[in-house]
Amino acid sequence: MGENFKMKNTIIRITAVLVLGIIIWNFITYLSDTFMGQDYSSLKHFIIALTTTALTVILIQVALKIDKTSWNRLGQSTVKKNIFSFLIGFFLWTIPASIGIYICLMLGWVEINVYTDFSYLLLSILILSVTVFFIEALPEELIFRGYIYSYLNALFPHWGTIILQALLFSLFAYFIGAIYSVEQLQFIPGFAIILGVFRAISGSLWTSIGFHVAIMTATQILGPVHGHFDVSGMVTLQFFSFILLPSTVGATVLSFIYSNYNWRRKVPLH
Repeated sequence: MGENFKMKNTIIRITAVLVLGIIIWNFITYLSDTFMGQDYSSLKHFIIALTTTALTVILIQVALKIDKTSWNRLGQSTVKKNIFSFLIGFFLWTIPASIGIYICLMLGWVEINVYTDFSYLLLSILILSVTVFFIEALPEELIFRGYIYSYLNALFPHWGTIILQALLFSLFAYFIGAIYSVEQLQFIPGFAIILGVFRAISGSLWTSIGFHVAIMTATQILGPVHGHFDVSGMVTLQFFSFILLPSTVGATVLSFIYSNYNWRRKVPLH
């Protein structure tokens, strides 16, 4: 894009995308409540997920068209590199989290009882992971670690951008009703910072998408709505295995992979 955006223009663009994102998510909640009701259905959940992604992609596409810029400015690369970055993010959560789960079980901090057979559980995890990808990981990352991050990073260094996008993500979560408990209030800002760090160090939106898919799939599959597990000590499991180990290990590994990373760097939109 031939010019660097000034502060005022950037704030207007970010605010517009944020507000429209909130409207989309509340509309999705309305659709979900209307067509799904209280009964969980994998098919209905998947349809809602596709609708969420479709509306988000349309939003970002319109915003980029107005700005006369491309998707490549939002932490995107070639398909091959995007897949590689996604897998890095996915396994930087999965491997440390698996070790953390093992530690929690061995030390007696957590107890997990399984109520389903292995093949059906794998199928459920696969279906849920695809649904999580479309209903939250891809659309939320496109907006916050994609569009909003890129525009903020044109004005602020990475460290400042990470903080600002986390604040905006928390604001978004509040207005869509996602902050409904003290635990959520503690989790969401920290989660946004972790995703921002992964996006910043790797330079790829898809690293944070992979991490997002992995953690939310695991969190949701363990929940009572799916009926596969009964978990005692869930808070400990989430803090130690799902957050602490993967974020620490992930940031360390990414810092080795991308050793020339500069926290003070601004990336102009051009």
